[in-house]
Amino acid sequence: MALRRPRALVYGLLAASLAINLIGAGYFGFVGFRPKPPRTAESTIDFVTRRFPAPVAEAVRAKLEERRDELREAMKEMRAARRETRDAMSDAPFDADRADKAFADARAKSSDFQKVIHSAIISALPGVPEADRAKIDRNDD
Repeated sequence: MALRRPRALVYGLLAASLAINLIGAGYFGFVGFRPKPPRTAESTIDFVTRRFPAPVAEAVRAKLEERRDELREAMKEMRAARRETRDAMSDAPFDADRADKAFADARAKSSDFQKVIHSAIISALPGVPEADRAKIDRNDD
């Protein structure tokens, strides 16, 4: 009878460990490894405005909302340019000139996308009091 107790304890610990591992794997499978949703104009506006203190964020959000269609179009063009780079990289035979042009276009479209955001920020700032602008985080991260 003394030999059965340690086995039962070992089997119990094994079952508990297995249960914990399955729960952990289920959690990470459900929460940790889901693909990110595609970036939208709204998620971009949210991302940009989160980086500013509330009064500045409100002004920037208003200007970005005014340019929502332009932002959507710039995102659409940037995605198309990125798809073109992937197509050019997978060409058979590989055409270095096509890939170089595709990457140059992708850089230009990314720049155009950023210009929409940056110009909205610039147009929002004159209406924000100096004291509120002084609260803008100056950290590099």
